Amino acid sequence: MDTSRLYIKLVMLLPALSLLFLIPVPSFADTTGSIAVTLVYTNEDTADYWPVSLTIYQDSSQTPYKAIESLTGNPFNIVSLPIGHQYKIVAYANSMYSSVGYVDLEQPQQAITIKLPLPGGMRINAFYNDGVTPIANATVYIRASLDNKTWGHSITNVDGDSLRFWIEPTTSTGDHYIVDVHIGNHLVYSASPVYLRPGISQEIKITTNWPPIVNSLVTVNVLDSQSHPVSTTDGKFSVDLFDSNGNTVSNSPVTSRGVATFSNIKVGDYTFKVTKIGDNSTWASASMTEDGTNTIFQVMQSQNTTGTATVTSGQPTSLPTGTSVLPPTQIPNCNCVAFRLDNVQDYWLDDVQTKIIDSFDSKDAGITVGVIGKAFGNDSKLVNYLKSKTPDGNIDVAINGWSFEDFTTFTKDQQSGLLEQSKAKMSSLLGITPTVFLPPYEKTNSDTLYAMASNGIGIISGSPVLNIPQNLTGTIHNYPANVFAGVLAQNTNQSMLNDKILSSVNDAIKTNGYAVVILNFQDYAQGNASAKTNIPDIEKIQNLQLLIDTIRNNGYRITTIGNMENMFKQAPWASSVFQWSQDKISSAEFLGIVKSIVPSTANYTTIPSWVKSTAKLQSQGLISEDEFTAAMQYLVQIQAIK
Repeated sequence: MDTSRLYIKLVMLLPALSLLFLIPVPSFADTTGSIAVTLVYTNEDTADYWPVSLTIYQDSSQTPYKAIESLTGNPFNIVSLPIGHQYKIVAYANSMYSSVGYVDLEQPQQAITIKLPLPGGMRINAFYNDGVTPIANATVYIRASLDNKTWGHSITNVDGDSLRFWIEPTTSTGDHYIVDVHIGNHLVYSASPVYLRPGISQEIKITTNWPPIVNSLVTVNVLDSQSHPVSTTDGKFSVDLFDSNGNTVSNSPVTSRGVATFSNIKVGDYTFKVTKIGDNSTWASASMTEDGTNTIFQVMQSQNTTGTATVTSGQPTSLPTGTSVLPPTQIPNCNCVAFRLDNVQDYWLDDVQTKIIDSFDSKDAGITVGVIGKAFGNDSKLVNYLKSKTPDGNIDVAINGWSFEDFTTFTKDQQSGLLEQSKAKMSSLLGITPTVFLPPYEKTNSDTLYAMASNGIGIISGSPVLNIPQNLTGTIHNYPANVFAGVLAQNTNQSMLNDKILSSVNDAIKTNGYAVVILNFQDYAQGNASAKTNIPDIEKIQNLQLLIDTIRNNGYRITTIGNMENMFKQAPWASSVFQWSQDKISSAEFLGIVKSIVPSTANYTTIPSWVKSTAKLQSQGLISEDEFTAAMQYLVQIQAIK
């Protein structure tokens, strides 16, 4: 062919070829979906999800594509999975291999049911080394060999028996449990491997290496501050032996050679107290651990009258005799309760999610909604709903991770980027700026907190043992969840569950000064043992509304996690404002409070009913105390309050 003609044809084809490049080609790699995993036992009963973790593999890869360390509901939605791949989902319960399922993900939302073996019932029978004498009041711990996680603990009774632990059986080669028997703070006996069969009760006998009674004579050498045995020139002494509960076990005089002796004592933690006879003063005291092999101990006088002991089985942890204990620090109390709804995301049970939020909004009560950034934005029904609800202040949208990832596996800059992405997306879609972070799996480190600070996120609801760096203590505030609503099983007595939640709220406020309650929206969906439907369970929704009323009737304010810091700073009259806004006190009683807000020699007798709407705003932290005070002053000035 003539090269010139070929050139002309190519030139003529160029526009068409360029158009081909402009035509978008479908790319499955850029399209993500999710898999809703429902867990059931082999008898079709709904499985407990709290001890379950998932490892997800893509196609034939032997490297995990994603790991879910702990589930937050059943079913559980695995988000941000590229469409067009096969996924292998391996379930572990109590750190033991449990089951596996496969999904060819071709649609944005698919579901799978994974069947787990029935739990086995393990009860520990703890004995001394004779195999006959039971160990009472020991603490038994059940650990998984794979990761050393503790899955149960119990005190033994007089027969040496623990509670029965219903945990995952050991069905895979190499899987086993480790049983630790603790006496006091320092004596530990470990037994392994311990295997468990599915669906039946088992008695596991553990025979330790500790004797029931230490037959050897236990000798205590009493020394002066120069490490010399005390003598008659120092005075006369006696030694009292106390158990770990402070009960007197025995007493022995100190000989002229500075020696006291004890016999027939049990293994465990003890305290020696040396008393100088005559003035009854404490010469020295020391803690020790008797494990059946230690027979000689030393107690030495010190300048602060607190002695030390030579202990080979562990360092003493109990306070020495005579140590003063400071009274507990007064805990600030906001008298408030916040509810958390985690894992909010596109398409998955969205009617159930919105119905739960409506339960709070209709009661003019706050709720914090944790949104997974990457899995949110395409469900217009959910997006528009939240966008319409956030302006009234009752709905507090929080960041629940970008793709529900473990933040501790990323650098500080990467964590900051994930938060920045989530924050920008919420701002763009909902017109709000999130200030609360709900870390997936409660996994954080110091880099997380610095990443939060750099993004203007000042509140975290994370681990209760979170250590906030000193230079961030005024910037970052942590309000961990401390009340868990639990699984609402099909036959759950809801009124009993509400009573249990209220009791937990009372305990949390007494201990921490606030309560944060976690809700799982899967628990409020209709369905059977193997599937949840996008239809709210109206009876459970009604009981949730009853719980909101019950909490308020007990004098607690329901707020959001984002507003909680303001609740701690409120004036003494703030609780009265709240009570009046909820019709818990009369207008006449509230007018007496107004006098403390706006001092006057007059007795106020009239207040417009519409002022209650302003009181509600203040009690929810939506307007400041100064703004409320200014409003009251203005109403007095124009004689609306008189």
